[in-house]
Amino acid sequence: MKKLQFIITLLAFLAFNTQVKAQNSNLPRNAKPGICYERCFEYDKKIEWKEVKCSKVKQEKSKKELVKCEQDKIKLKKYQEKLKSLGYDVQATGYINNKTVKAHHKYLKKQRKAAKRKRKLERKQQRKLRK
Repeated sequence: MKKLQFIITLLAFLAFNTQVKAQNSNLPRNAKPGICYERCFEYDKKIEWKEVKCSKVKQEKSKKELVKCEQDKIKLKKYQEKLKSLGYDVQATGYINNKTVKAHHKYLKKQRKAAKRKRKLERKQQRKLRK
């Protein structure tokens, strides 16, 4: 009886676990059907999703756009290598994936904390000079 209960519990756990892992995490929260989204990556901000009209998404790109895409890819690859050298679990592919997003957000959080500490220290030093 205990073996049967254990097996049922194990199967339920595995089924739930696969359902959670099967969710597509490559879309924004509360995505609406029929609307296209794109990731907006800026080096000094968190990655955001923007709504894009699906009819305006270009299928073909001009040479200038292709060159700009390649330059952006090279710049992102260097940034990923920088994150990797700082100890984050990132592969330098030139494409944004979930690991890159997580590492980028952690890096920005560290940068904000360091800037906050620096401002706090400067204020303390200014107060000491006034006294």
